Amino acid sequence: MREFAGTKDGPHATLKINTHDAVSRMLRDGKMGFCEAVMDGELESSSMAELIELAVLHGSDLDERMETGLMRRIGLKLFHQLRSNTRSGSARNIAHHYDLGNEFYESWLDGTMTYSSALYEAESDDLLTAQTNKYRRLAELADIQPGDHVLEIGCGWGGFAKFAIEERDARVTGITISKAQHEFATRRLAEAGLSDRADVRLVDYRDVEGTFDRIVSIEMFEAVGQAYWQTYFESLSRLL
Repeated sequence: MREFAGTKDGPHATLKINTHDAVSRMLRDGKMGFCEAVMDGELESSSMAELIELAVLHGSDLDERMETGLMRRIGLKLFHQLRSNTRSGSARNIAHHYDLGNEFYESWLDGTMTYSSALYEAESDDLLTAQTNKYRRLAELADIQPGDHVLEIGCGWGGFAKFAIEERDARVTGITISKAQHEFATRRLAEAGLSDRADVRLVDYRDVEGTFDRIVSIEMFEAVGQAYWQTYFESLSRLL
C-alpha cells in the first residue's frame, strides 16, 4: 500500500490495482484504458466518487502525464511492437476486434453488414442506401466489368462481394483473417445462391496466389501498418 498526500485539504481516495494488465491498459489507452480496467474489475476503489472528484480536480495534469508522459511513450512503443502486423500478429489483432461475435455487429450495422464509411448522396439516405451508394461508386472506380475476377482484400462479412456479383456480374474472391467473418460471409453468399461465383478464403493477403482482373480493398489499408506498406503494394502488383 502506498499513500500520496498533498499539502491542501481535498478528497481522499483509494485505488487498488488488481492486475498487471490494468497498468498496461492505462499506459496504452490513457483515460479510456482506466475506465475499461475499472469496468472489468482490474481496478477498484472503496471511494470511487472521491477518486473521480480527485481526477477532475487534477484533470489537466493527469491528461498531460497520461498522454505525453515518458512511461506512456515507452508503453505505446512496446505495445505497437507486440502488435506488429506480421502474419501471426495480424491474425491476433483481427481476432481481438472482429471475433467479438457476429451478433454484436449485426445489432448495429446495416443489412449489408458493412463496417466502413458510407456515402450519403442525399439527406434522405438511410445507412443501407448510403452503403450501397459506396459499393456502386467503388465498383465504378474499379471499372468492374461482367466476368471480371475481383479480389477483395479484407472482405468483411461479404457485403461488397454480394453486390459485385449481383450488380456487376463479376466473380469475387474475398479474403479475411477473421474466422467469424469467414464463416458468416461463406454462409451468406451460399444462402444467396452465389457460391458458384464467390470464393471466401481465410488467408492473409501476403499468401494469396494467382492473378485477378481487379483488386478492391475497403478501409483495410489502415490495418496494414507502415512497416508493411511496401509488402502490401508489392502483393497488389503481383496479384494483378
